[in-house]
Amino acid sequence: MPATPPLARRQIALGGLVSLGSALLGGLAGCAGLGGPQVITLGQADLDRLLARKFPMTRRVLELLDVTLSAPRLQLLPERNRIAVLLDLASQERLSGLAGRARLDFDSALRYEPRDATLRLTQVRVQQLSLTNGSPTGPAASVPAGPSAPGRLARLGQTLVETALEDLVLYSVPAERLADLRRLGLMPGAVTVTARGVEITLAKAA
Repeated sequence: MPATPPLARRQIALGGLVSLGSALLGGLAGCAGLGGPQVITLGQADLDRLLARKFPMTRRVLELLDVTLSAPRLQLLPERNRIAVLLDLASQERLSGLAGRARLDFDSALRYEPRDATLRLTQVRVQQLSLTNGSPTGPAASVPAGPSAPGRLARLGQTLVETALEDLVLYSVPAERLADLRRLGLMPGAVTVTARGVEITLAKAA
């Protein structure tokens, strides 16, 4: 087999370096979205899956009442930069054993917490609590807040949900992805709710 001339060998080596450099740059671009929108996007299916992992959630109120929140259904509210969630609420008095069921609707903004690279609920606000007469799929009646027993339940549900869900972690950026972003001088920042899902904008690290 004839030897390759020195000039040809240099050209082959140079071509290999160019190809390797192109491959590396291409990989970085795919990881961080260089040259395009730099965001982490969580679609509706991603959000549904992440939220489902947080429930059912049970809380005890004043050692008298156990309340369980379950079956979350999420809706995107891009016009308000918020998400809305419908939950089933089941309550049981510890002394009497009396049980009740309701559907509870709340909405929330989202924020990125840089200390632990998490996406969290914030500014949680209960919009409506509807009694379901013992069955989560039965007919519902809206409960106004007032001095009556249903009104007290409404206030209790509102306080409980807003307290329990405020600052709830919805998503954590994987450590490997966070390390890749740091090597590129990027960090997650502003959070925006869009019709496509939730977008976490990547910005240059300070």
